[in-house]
This record gives sequence, structure tokens and C-alpha cells, in this order.
Amino acid sequence: MGLALLLGAILVVFSSRDQVAHALAEVKHPSPMHLLVLLGCVLGNIIFSGLLFSLLISRYGKVGLFEMQALIASATLINFLPLRPGLLGRVAYHKTINDIAATDSAKTIIQALLCTMSVAAYFALALMICNMMAWNLWIGLLLPIPIIALLATRRAWRIYALAFGIRHLEVGLWAARYWAAFGLLGLELELQTALALACISVIATMVPFFSNGLGLREWAIGLAAPFLTTTIAHMQIGLTGELVNRAAELLVVTLAGLIGLAYLARRKSRRQSSN
Repeated sequence: MGLALLLGAILVVFSSRDQVAHALAEVKHPSPMHLLVLLGCVLGNIIFSGLLFSLLISRYGKVGLFEMQALIASATLINFLPLRPGLLGRVAYHKTINDIAATDSAKTIIQALLCTMSVAAYFALALMICNMMAWNLWIGLLLPIPIIALLATRRAWRIYALAFGIRHLEVGLWAARYWAAFGLLGLELELQTALALACISVIATMVPFFSNGLGLREWAIGLAAPFLTTTIAHMQIGLTGELVNRAAELLVVTLAGLIGLAYLARRKSRRQSSN
């Protein structure tokens, strides 16, 4: 289903290529800065996810920092297969290699999911309130930082506060990704638009059974973008921007995932030879 939706998005953009080309006629030379920001933010999303799960799993067992980064990178790549097998692969890996019970691994996945939903809901609420009250959006973005710092001083709340903080920064990276992706098309997004698209994208990515939001994310962004800003004139431009974002994601995730798989395979072989 996800692949069909993705192909449909590509076909819509291709069938409207004259309209898209006219809208983007002023783009002669894409900005290298936007490209670097886009690729860097995709990599940053993987790194922050690794840090989040390192934090959450630390209560149940010992997993090396680089080991978790490799595991998250490889699982993100494998999750593009149907039914997100990377999630089950991580649970099996922790059980076999790290001696962490499957139920405990599942708890960290649920906790990370709840944390992501909470952060997305907070950003959406901050956008609504700042828009209604005509407040500076940076107030809503920076407000959680002192609260997180205060809660992190309390042992009972430390892990959850830090987890929220990591996800908070990660959604910020998603916003930067959309700023950069549409910037490559010669379109400068406002901060509130980039954040709104980031929230939509994060929610679409969490939908069960769709591999990393494949296809679903493209249509969600394509349909929502024209209603969020006048910068994006029609759905085809929104689809194009998301396809640029997806292409960068596939490139970085494939490279990072293959490196992660190679690292884990080598680590496993060393462990077996030492035993």
C-alpha cells in the first residue's frame, strides 16, 4: 500500500511536470547549503533516535552507545520492508546479544512512541496558541527547555525529561529538513509552516504497518502544505518537496544502515570467536 501511494505521488508530479516546472522556473542552481542541511538533518534524526533508545534501554541492560547507533541505523533501513521488521529485529537482537527481555525492549518502543506523540502534540498546540495570541513562536519552542532542565534534576523524572528533550530537538530537525527540502526548490518556508509540516510528517511516520510512512507521508504533506502557506501554491509542489525529502532520507538511511549492519555483523563474529 505504501509503495502504491509513493508511486502514485511520483506519477502525479510527473504528469504535472509542466505545471511544476513553471512554478519552479526561477530555480537555476539549487543551494548546496540547503542540500547539506537536508542530508545532515536526516543523519541527525538517526543519531537522536539512537540516543533516545540508549537512554530508555539503560534501565534494563547494557547496550553500547555505538552499538545502539548501529542498531537504530540498520533497523531504520530494514523498516522500509513491509510491516517494519526492523522493530522485531531490534527486540530479537537485544534478547540474543544484550540479554534484555523482549517485554523490556517492547516497553522502550512504546515509551518512545508516547514521547513522540507528546512532543508532536505540544508543537501543534504551541503553533495554535502562538497563532491565536499573536505571540512569537520562539517562546513556545524554547519554553520546554527550562522545564526539562528542572525535571532532569529529579531522579524520578530524569529519564522521561531527557527523552522529551531529545524528541523535542529531533522534531526541530524535521522542521529544518522541510525548510531545506523546499529551499532546494527555491521556496523559503516560514518557521511555523516548517514546524507544522514536521508534526504532520512525524505523525504519518508513526502510522502502523506503513514502512516509515512510505507513501502516506508524501500525500499527507502534499495535501496539507497548500493550506498552511501561500508559498506552496498547489499539491504537486508539496508532493515534490516531500519526494526531495524522501530521496535524501533514502540516501542517508541506506548508507548509515549498511554501515550499521556491517558493524553489528562484525561485532557478532568477534563475540562468537571470543566464546
